[in-house]
Amino acid sequence: MFARERKEELLAYMRVHKKAGIHELSEEFHVTGATIRSDLSELEKEGHLIRTHGGALLKEEEVTKEAFLASRWNLNPDKKRIIAQGAKEFVREGDIILIDSGSTMLEFAKVLTDFNDLKVVTNDLNIALELQKKPSIQVILIGGTVRNQFECTFGSLGIEFLERISVDKLFLSPNALSVSKGLTTPNEETAAMKRAMMRTATEAYMLCDSTKIGRKTFCRFARLCDFQQLITDDGIQSADKKELEKQGMKVKVCRMKAGD
Repeated sequence: MFARERKEELLAYMRVHKKAGIHELSEEFHVTGATIRSDLSELEKEGHLIRTHGGALLKEEEVTKEAFLASRWNLNPDKKRIIAQGAKEFVREGDIILIDSGSTMLEFAKVLTDFNDLKVVTNDLNIALELQKKPSIQVILIGGTVRNQFECTFGSLGIEFLERISVDKLFLSPNALSVSKGLTTPNEETAAMKRAMMRTATEAYMLCDSTKIGRKTFCRFARLCDFQQLITDDGIQSADKKELEKQGMKVKVCRMKAGD
């Protein structure tokens, strides 16, 4: 096993066990204590671990705060576009789909204008405005209270509507994705809306750029096993990808093309 591969496997081991000693890791990976110490030092420099006397602790995933939508438009636009193109492959003519709110989901909505027979349900005002330009796409906007500075609806009216319908596929984006915690969002009412979306759909697809992986926020709304597929970009860490796949999640990695 090459050094880089061993460090990735070591990090995956730590994500599961949270802490480990030098002797334990030396036996697990069949290398000397000196080699393990060197690997742990490098992983600490990369921000993954905290060295302790005789071993290491997994660095706790950062709890992130929610940014207003306007401040997210220009964050990782290339990643969002390639993820949107990758997610498009899971849409078929005639589908009834439900689209979550957010900047990544708006990029996804833009690629749907290539279809000629879709019914789209969404709680995102910008997505509804984007898709209504295409006469062959029927748009249903979920009602409720408009969340100021996030340009989407939430609340009991929308949740009651979702309980009365069924859709083929849900396309959703979390604020954070934790291998141990699952999918999270900072706002309780937003989490309630996302849970209702999950209950409505036959299949669920997650669009998540790599910068959100390894993070967590306040409210968990779904487990990893609730999704058919994770669609992300090639910035995902190999250790994270392996651990997600170990938990049974299919991971589609979308890569930037030359010239993008």
